[in-house]
Amino acid sequence: MSWLWGAGLGLLRGGPLGALVGGAVGHFITKKVRKKVLKRLPGIRDEDLFITSTVVILTRLATLGGDITARQVEIVYRFFVRNLGYDTKDLASINYLIRETLRVTPDIKPVAEKFLEASPDTYRSLLLALGYQLILIENRLTEEAQKAVNDLAKFLKLSFAEHQEIRDRFSLDRLRTPFMVLGVNEDASFEDVRKAYRQRMAEHHPDRVAHLGEEQTEASHLKFLEVQAAYREIENLRNH
Repeated sequence: MSWLWGAGLGLLRGGPLGALVGGAVGHFITKKVRKKVLKRLPGIRDEDLFITSTVVILTRLATLGGDITARQVEIVYRFFVRNLGYDTKDLASINYLIRETLRVTPDIKPVAEKFLEASPDTYRSLLLALGYQLILIENRLTEEAQKAVNDLAKFLKLSFAEHQEIRDRFSLDRLRTPFMVLGVNEDASFEDVRKAYRQRMAEHHPDRVAHLGEEQTEASHLKFLEVQAAYREIENLRNH
């Protein structure tokens, strides 16, 4: 079974998670486990893919800022025990997935895409919330970790409002969104977005503060770049 895992997970670097599921997961994700998934989480379209992508994504998030810890593994276990009725024997497959993910370190984006294929929209927020829990339990919500979580939210096609609802559960600060940078609501028309962008660009142009010295000019330049990046992100979100 080991060589199948090596081949399957290796494809995750640039290929589909389906190769992993078809090659090795089927050896130990039993019919009994699949029935538990279908019973406890209605709407799952592919049990193997759901289990695998969930564990892979959570493991990748758990390792941001350090090695995965016993407390983080316990959170993953608890999810499968409480939500899917796993017993001790069933958790052996979770352990194997964790170990192989640590060995291969696959990119999250293609795995998140497979998670979306396997499950209905109702479970997207659950996965992101679990990711936050894993990171926060070890106090690892660094700038790098937050970026990874933000990326996952995008991959899962969660709105900024849905993402903020999850942050509110953990009493975290307001999510800094591109709409916030431009000072508009998320549902603002693109015309209003463009207007706000031009206004912010004029306000933060480095030439306006050049006479105040290098430090102020540099701060204005960074804000200028942030406004540009925010506008580009909204353009991509709105397909403009």
